[in-house]
Amino acid sequence: MLPKLLYELLPFLYLSVGMGSGVAINSTIVLIASAVLIAAGIVVITMRVTYRREIRRLREHYSEES
Repeated sequence: MLPKLLYELLPFLYLSVGMGSGVAINSTIVLIASAVLIAAGIVVITMRVTYRREIRRLREHYSEES
């Protein structure tokens, strides 16, 4: 299991490495890999935000019923 800090930073690390390598290295393969890393970072952030929003909504819903 990953430490919480590393877990939370991973998508931002994906974005940073993707953008950094895409800018620094001029190669088609690196540009494709950079695009994949950037897309993965965006997907992970979106999934986490959606999940946490849903959990918050459910907690509020069930706390109102009690």
